[in-house]
Amino acid sequence: MKPELVELPTDLQDLRARLSQLPREEQGDLYARAFARPFAERFARLPLHGAPADLRPRALVSVLGLSWQPVALMAAWCNPTRMLLLGTDDSLAIRAAGEGVVALIARVAGISPDVIEPARVDEADERDVYARVRDFVAQAGTPARSVFVDPTGGKKSMSASAALAGFLAGAPLVYVDGEYDAARRRPVIGTEYPRLLTNPLEVLGDLELRDIFSAFNRGDFLEAARLAERLAGRLYTPREAECLARLARGYARWEDFDFPGAHETLATARDDLARFGGRGGWSWAAAVQGTLEHNLAALATLADIQETPARVQDGAPLLVWYLARARRLLDAGKPSLAVLLIYAGIERYVDLCLWVDYGLDDKSPDYARVSSRLDRERYDRAGRAFFGKKYRVGELGGPLQLANGAQLLSALAPERLSLDDLGPLQGLCRARNECEYEHGFLPKVPAVADAKRYWDTAVKIVAPAVGREEDLGRRMAECRFPLLS
Repeated sequence: MKPELVELPTDLQDLRARLSQLPREEQGDLYARAFARPFAERFARLPLHGAPADLRPRALVSVLGLSWQPVALMAAWCNPTRMLLLGTDDSLAIRAAGEGVVALIARVAGISPDVIEPARVDEADERDVYARVRDFVAQAGTPARSVFVDPTGGKKSMSASAALAGFLAGAPLVYVDGEYDAARRRPVIGTEYPRLLTNPLEVLGDLELRDIFSAFNRGDFLEAARLAERLAGRLYTPREAECLARLARGYARWEDFDFPGAHETLATARDDLARFGGRGGWSWAAAVQGTLEHNLAALATLADIQETPARVQDGAPLLVWYLARARRLLDAGKPSLAVLLIYAGIERYVDLCLWVDYGLDDKSPDYARVSSRLDRERYDRAGRAFFGKKYRVGELGGPLQLANGAQLLSALAPERLSLDDLGPLQGLCRARNECEYEHGFLPKVPAVADAKRYWDTAVKIVAPAVGREEDLGRRMAECRFPLLS
C-alpha cells in the first residue's frame, strides 16, 4: 500500500522548485520563512502510514540533528501535549530565519514553545539518551503506547539509542519518510509523510508468545497473564496479547474457585476470539474456541451452585470440578496437591449426601435426626473398616469431617458409600496427612501411582451422584482447560 502524500498547491510547487535550485546552506532561511508552516499544516492531516486507526499520540520524543525540518513536521502531525527534544550543544544552537530552533519548531508545528522540553545529551553516551527517554515516558502521564519516539533527525548513534529505549518502554517508533535525491544527497522537499516503523515484535513476537504459551500450558496462569500484559504494552495492535492475558486471568480465577469472575472474564475472551481471532490471524484461536465454549457451560453451572443444595445432583458439578482439577495436577506431576484436592472433593461429597438425605449440617450436626435410623452394628463395622484397630466404639458427636462422615454415610446409605470404599479412603487420609502441606515434621510425598489410585476411587464414589458413567466423563471434559500452541 502506497503512502498518502501532500498535494502541493501551485504556489508551494513553485516555491519548492526555487528551493530545489538553491544550495543546501541557502535553503534553510527561505524554507523556514515561506514553505515550512503551510506544508506542515498539510502534513499534519496525512494518515500515519502503516498504523492502525486507533494509534494516536499524546506525547512525543524527537531526536534533533542538524536538520530541524523532520522534527517540526512530526511535531505538527502529533500535536503533542508534551515533547522531549533531545539534542547536542550544536543542534540545539541552530537558528534559521532569525529564530532559535525551539521557537522555530514550535511555530512551524503550530504548538506552544512551552510544550517542548529541550534536553542536552552527550552524543557519545547512549546511557544518557536511555535515561532521558525512560524518565520522559514514565512521567508523561499517559500510557507508553501514546508516547511516540521519532528518531528521524538525529545522529545515528543518538537515534538508535532513542529508538531502543522507546521500544523497550513500549512506545511506538515513527519516522518522517519521503523520496531521497541520491545525487544531491538530500531529501526531496515536499515528498515527506509520517510513517510508523514496523514493531520488531510483529516479526520476533513468536518468542514472546512461546513463553506465554509455556506458562499457560503448565498451569502458571498468573505468570502467563503477566507476560501477555507486558507484551500488549509493547505492541501497536495489542488485541491478541490482551486476549491471551484475559484468558489466563480467567483460568486463574477458575482455579481460585471464583466461578462468577472466571465466567465473566472468559466470556469476554470468547467474544474477543470470535470478533478478532480469525481476521487477526491468531494461529492458536481455533483450537481454543471449542474448548472455551464447553468451559463456559461448566462455569455457568458452577456459578449457580447454592450453599445448601436441595439435591445431590445440584451439588455434583462442584465435585466434578474437584476431580477434574485433581486430574490436572496429577498430569502436571504434582501428586501432593492432587491428593489434597481429592480429599477435599470426597469430604464435600460426604457432607453433601448427609445434608441432602438427612439434614445434617457439617459444622453443627443434629445427630438426633439419624439416631433412630442408624444400624449401630453396621456403623461399628464401618468404623473398623476405616480406622482399623484404632477404632473405639462411641457415641455420635462433634462436627462432621471426612473420617467420621464417611463412617456415618456408609452405615446410613451404603448405596452412596460402600464399606469397600472405606479402606482406600483411609489410605487417602493418611497420604494427605503425611504430605508436605499437612502434619508431621518430615514430609512424605505421595507416589503418583498412589495418588492416581485415590483419584480412581473418588471417581467411582462420585460417579452415581452425577448420573451415568459417561455423564461424569462428559462433565470432566467440560472442565478440561485448553492448551495453547
